[in-house]
Amino acid sequence: MKQILLMRHAKSSWENPGLEDFDRPLAQRGQDDAPVMGKFIRAAGYKPAIIISSTAERARQTAELVSESAQIGDKILWNSNLYYGGGEDYLDAIREADDDIERVMLVGHNPLMESTATRLCDGGARAAIRMPTAALVCLQSFADSWSAISQGSCQLKWMMIPKVARKLQKEW
Repeated sequence: MKQILLMRHAKSSWENPGLEDFDRPLAQRGQDDAPVMGKFIRAAGYKPAIIISSTAERARQTAELVSESAQIGDKILWNSNLYYGGGEDYLDAIREADDDIERVMLVGHNPLMESTATRLCDGGARAAIRMPTAALVCLQSFADSWSAISQGSCQLKWMMIPKVARKLQKEW
């Protein structure tokens, strides 16, 4: 059984309009939300073996803050195709994971993050999965191998957003 955590990067800053999109950092809200989501991952018992993240600054910062607060360590793989590529690159990043790993996490961008989640769950036959910034979804697959992950091969197990995770923190 394989589990996939998909996380849209946290809220980015638009303070410096001269920055290239790739170089935009997290806004203060994003810097606050990412650790909350990492703490949720740890408290809920869903720590991934690895994080595969886009190399864009806002995704990089999100992955590092989540990794630190979830106590995952430095198991982050940087994948520029999660910024420069397309939907198939998101699937390829998952399919290339080591089969000894049971749970992977991707940190990336919309609209590709939403379309990947929707595509994996049912190929788009139902309403799309909407992911605000720093949203996290957990997909469940009964595949034995990551290479078997394909359109419609997963089920949506749960979704979490920072606003709700903050409310749950009182229970941790």
